[in-house]
Amino acid sequence: MSMSAPLGPLVLAGSGEYTPTMEIVDRYLLQVIAGRPVVLIATSCAPEGDDVMDRWEQMGAAHFRNLGVEATPVRIRDQVEANIAAHAEAIASAGLVWFSGGRATYLAEAFDDTLCWRALEAANRRGTAVAGSSGGLGVLNAHMPDPTAAGPQPANGLGLAAPLRAMPHFDRMELRRPEFVERVITNLQPGQRAVGVDEDTAIVWHENEWRVMGHKRAVVFGPASESSVFMPGDRIDVRPPPLRSEVTSYKQRVTSRRASWLPILLPVTSYLLLDHDPPA
Repeated sequence: MSMSAPLGPLVLAGSGEYTPTMEIVDRYLLQVIAGRPVVLIATSCAPEGDDVMDRWEQMGAAHFRNLGVEATPVRIRDQVEANIAAHAEAIASAGLVWFSGGRATYLAEAFDDTLCWRALEAANRRGTAVAGSSGGLGVLNAHMPDPTAAGPQPANGLGLAAPLRAMPHFDRMELRRPEFVERVITNLQPGQRAVGVDEDTAIVWHENEWRVMGHKRAVVFGPASESSVFMPGDRIDVRPPPLRSEVTSYKQRVTSRRASWLPILLPVTSYLLLDHDPPA
């Protein structure tokens, strides 16, 4: 990745999109994008139906209206709609694209190798901010936690923020399912670090560094299970930068191995990666 043309901001939130807890993040992003359009995408909850998508889109529009901005929902339910040129054009012209929660692997599947995906990746290279919360991390994470995996996983996300592996809802996840956290850490691949992002908290890549924003913690894990805790306002000095050169290879692995991971991953995302509580 060339530092002469830095990426636009990347936001990986543990939860809290379109609520007052994320106002500090969204006000920061609005300042950065300086009046360019805000686009809201609820693809990751499309399997739950149009009513649920309506609710997220309306919630997002109301949230940004309270911040003085008219945000535009773009309804993308599946790969067919992710190949509609008008949708890709809306993404290409946006200053901020926000992906709300749902099923992270469904979002990655819907956007994979589509006009909208190519528009999103290219727009971020030009400075557009891309934000995702919980299941919205499907376009940002390259790998999602899989409680059935016994070893290293194939890529099952699109990886705009790779080689980072973010775990949303981390404060609840480490209390209720610590074995999943341990499995993610154990299966880190060369060059990767895992970061647990608590609810109502985000890590933000901008100006060539990661920072914590919001209300709780980000916990960074290395391959030897060593961990470092960062609080709001902290610079995360142990994180690698996004390596955009890896996006194509991640996407190709998603495509070539889709048949092997999709039947396993879609059922588990309902409790591990969504905006729903993990089971007790």
